[in-house]
Amino acid sequence: MVNLKTIREIANRLAPEIVALRRTFHQYPELSWKERKTSERIREALLADGLEIEGEICPPGLIAEIRGTPGGKTVAVRADMDALPMHDAKEVPYASKVPGVMHACGHDCHMAIAIGVAKTLRQLDAEWSGTVRFIFQPSEETTPSGAEEMVKAGVMDGVDEIFAFHVAPEIPAGKVGVREGVLTAYCTEFNLSVFGRSGHAARPHQSVDTVFLSSRVLSALYEIVPSRTEPFIPAVLSVGKVVGGTKANVIPERVDIAGSVRTIDEFTRNEILSAMEDRVAAITRMYGGSYQLEFPPPIPSVVNDPTLSRAVRRLAVELLSESGVHEIEKVSMGGEDFSWYLTKAPGMLIRLGARTEGEEVRYLHTHDFDVDERALPVGVALMTAIVLTRLLESTR
Repeated sequence: MVNLKTIREIANRLAPEIVALRRTFHQYPELSWKERKTSERIREALLADGLEIEGEICPPGLIAEIRGTPGGKTVAVRADMDALPMHDAKEVPYASKVPGVMHACGHDCHMAIAIGVAKTLRQLDAEWSGTVRFIFQPSEETTPSGAEEMVKAGVMDGVDEIFAFHVAPEIPAGKVGVREGVLTAYCTEFNLSVFGRSGHAARPHQSVDTVFLSSRVLSALYEIVPSRTEPFIPAVLSVGKVVGGTKANVIPERVDIAGSVRTIDEFTRNEILSAMEDRVAAITRMYGGSYQLEFPPPIPSVVNDPTLSRAVRRLAVELLSESGVHEIEKVSMGGEDFSWYLTKAPGMLIRLGARTEGEEVRYLHTHDFDVDERALPVGVALMTAIVLTRLLESTR
């Protein structure tokens, strides 16, 4: 039987060390596929506690394992490592020291918690069979997805179950959010280039104005979701990037647009993508331009395994009380490449509350994003309890 009191005591004792790790990661963020120093810091932290490093996979991705007695399950814990190309506007001692790069999605917390789980397991006087595999993954924020590449490289070989956290700024620290079944949207990014003919700003009649064309295209794209989807089936089409032109008096020959489409069902997704193609083609043709529209490989929905979700909920209630568990009612329209691991084994993505009660919510992917660090030992304790419980079940 798992001793939750002991686990909580160890996690709380480790809290200053885990917070310090999180702050180091936060101060020195690295972009997707460039997490070399981050990987080295993780390696140092794990080796200092005597853990076995299996090695790199999809560098700078890293795998470490703790083995019990032979036999039993292999349970994996995933932590993502990359940061976002954003300016950190917080005025705190641990603000990012890397201009234009920031951990605005909580990956610093995920890494610190995973290391804390490894350290807690090492300090527990418990006997269990099986293996705990820690997966430190690059590039959750970009395409190609780090999770997809790691799965292709065999990181899930032999894994029976996998778990992960994602910090949730809407949920108070000390609580966790759980949902059975579909948790996140099916996320399809798109890259659209609108082509025309460049010209002098004083003589627009001699050009095919891509800025004007793009404004018409953008209006048409934003009209698709309300006009082509069923009212009670959620869908989102957002544009996050529009780039064009070099000078105020030059009409550019090209404008690049990038965004994403998020749905929870394949039919709606196909309807939206088809409508995008039709409308962009019609508008560019009407005004004498052309286009190129590409859809990189999409990120599937995260679908939490029902049996594991119920087991985790029971454990969270036992550790945190009934009031410490927040039932997530609606599917998030965010994308999460943790879904790629779930194509190989059942698992669960858990929301870790990170808001200071009484304070304004600091949303993900914003310049002032931060977390209540009291969430970290809660995450360490719960994930340790989950892993150990699953291993002990296979030991019986």
